[in-house]
Amino acid sequence: MKKGTFIKKLLTSALLCAASYLQGQAPLGLQGALQKPSGEPFGNGDYSIVFSLYDMETGGTALWSETQPAVRVINGLYNVLLGSRTPLTVPFSKTYYLGVSVDGGDELAPRARLGAAPYSVSVIGQANIFPSDGSVGVGTISPDTSALLHLKNSQGNTTLLIEGQQSAELLLEKAGSTSALTFDGRLDITNLNLTIDGNLDFPPGGSILYNGLSDWRLVDRDDFSTDQDSWSCVDNWWANDPKSVQRISPNTPFSKSFILRPTQHGNDVLKKRFDLSGIPHTMVKVVFTYHFLDTWDNEIGFAAFGAQDIPFTSTGQENGLFQIGWLHEAPPGIHFDRVGYFKCELDAYDAGVQGEMVAPHSGDSFWLFFGSNLDQLACDESYAIGNIEIWVR
Repeated sequence: MKKGTFIKKLLTSALLCAASYLQGQAPLGLQGALQKPSGEPFGNGDYSIVFSLYDMETGGTALWSETQPAVRVINGLYNVLLGSRTPLTVPFSKTYYLGVSVDGGDELAPRARLGAAPYSVSVIGQANIFPSDGSVGVGTISPDTSALLHLKNSQGNTTLLIEGQQSAELLLEKAGSTSALTFDGRLDITNLNLTIDGNLDFPPGGSILYNGLSDWRLVDRDDFSTDQDSWSCVDNWWANDPKSVQRISPNTPFSKSFILRPTQHGNDVLKKRFDLSGIPHTMVKVVFTYHFLDTWDNEIGFAAFGAQDIPFTSTGQENGLFQIGWLHEAPPGIHFDRVGYFKCELDAYDAGVQGEMVAPHSGDSFWLFFGSNLDQLACDESYAIGNIEIWVR
């Protein structure tokens, strides 16, 4: 039968009984109608019909084809299962067009565009199992077989949205035990023990609450592993005369990383401004290691908070901007093993202690100072700092 002897129509119903892509699985149900040019239905009988699928409306090469030798036509209508003789191998990931030829004739024109139903994912059986077996891929035709559901977006980020009118909840269950992630404006976690292999990152202002109270959280760390971490050295804590500083690795029992020390005078002051902008807090805690380099004769080392770069304009002025927060006396004999990492006298001892300061502070920044009351050159007696951590709550 040649093209033009009848007009072919495909009705809109097309049902799938397979997964989201059909590769050698269940056939595709299709109902069609054959009409003569006059509009009368084609005569009753059995016809040999070739069905072909293309990814273009005209031209091209068939991506799949099968011949059904005895298709029953009644009042111009027929019902077939595409793929019942030749398994369907197209993934149904794009628009396809169906070509039809009858009894060895030319393929009819125009080809029929398949509707949305062939691209739908099936629902199998009474229990709505989806699918009957295997992994489901959304955005991928090759889902990871270790996951029942594999979401993939090759163009950008992947988002899983769980939406509820009052709240959204994700339930996890194993052997009758359940845990839940519930969001009703804030995220609540119940009955869930977390094991984190990577980093737990909080944005500025984020915090961890215990019984509604914010705990200490680390916001900055200086270990001098790559550079001086913006620390400077000055002549004293009420002036800004710049002095030199040295960064070394002592490999001591108190510090396996780098430390920082003045290189000119033992009483030069190390200082740095720390920025807390955007981090809500009312308290600041500083943890550090203070090193006593070479023998000290009952001198002291100190550390302090300062609200300004130069807290005093001269010695003896008391305006409340500078308070000694930590002080430690280093009597002779308080030391660890001699390490000689400053090429000083062989009978000199070095020591180190862990220090901590806590103070109320809600400002956007603060200055941290370290110093001593030594009266020797740094090559004789000096100090150093390391392992500095800034905590807030």
